[in-house]
Amino acid sequence: MRFLISLLFAFTLIFNLAFSHIGIDVSSGTDVSGFECFKGKKYSRAIIRCYESIGSIDTNCKPSIENAKKAGIETIDVYLFPCYDCGNPENQVTTTSHYLKDYLKDLDFLWLDIEGPGQYWSGSYDSNKKFIQGLLDSAKTAGFKHVGIYTSESQWPGIVGSWDGGKDYPIWYANYDGAENFNDFSPFNGWTKPHMKQYAGNINECGFGIDKNYWE
Repeated sequence: MRFLISLLFAFTLIFNLAFSHIGIDVSSGTDVSGFECFKGKKYSRAIIRCYESIGSIDTNCKPSIENAKKAGIETIDVYLFPCYDCGNPENQVTTTSHYLKDYLKDLDFLWLDIEGPGQYWSGSYDSNKKFIQGLLDSAKTAGFKHVGIYTSESQWPGIVGSWDGGKDYPIWYANYDGAENFNDFSPFNGWTKPHMKQYAGNINECGFGIDKNYWE
C-alpha cells in the first residue's frame, strides 16, 4: 500500500509538471535574444502589450511578436489596456485588430486589461460596465481566436460593483504570491475557475522587465 501511495504521488507530480506552464508578459519592446533567453528558462508563452492606457497603439507590439516567433516561443498573446477617458471602446478594439491584421493567425488570446479603479476608470459602475461591454462585444467579432479578461478580485468589483458580465470569458488574475498554482483563487463576480495567474510582477530577467504567469 505504501508503495502504491508513493507511486500515485510520483505520477501526480509528473502529471502536474507536464500539464502546467509558465510564461511572461511584457510592456516594452523585447528583442530576439531576450525571447531566446526566456525560452531557455522554460517560459513558453509571451503576452505582449499592444494598446496603451493613453489611448494609442504600442508600436513595440508587432516587432516583439516577430521576435517572439523567431525565438520559437510556443504561444503568443497580446493585451489591450483600454483608455476609458478616450471613449469609444469599440474603436480601441478595432484599431488594435487592424494594426494586427497580418498577425491574428499567430496569436492565441487578446486580453482586455481591466484594472485601476479610481485611476483608469470613472466613479460610475454603470458607465464602466457599458464601456467594458463595448470592448467585449467588439472583441468577439474582431478576428481574434480567443478573448479573455485580465483582472482580479481587488480590481474588478471596484470598477463594476457586483456585475458578472465578464464571467463567460477566461480570466487571467494577479496575485503576487510567487506560487505556480491556483490554490489562492477565490470565486468572484461569476468567475469560478481561472485560466491563468500572474504570480510575480516587476521582475528583471534576461535584461527586461517582466511579469511571470502560470497556467495549466
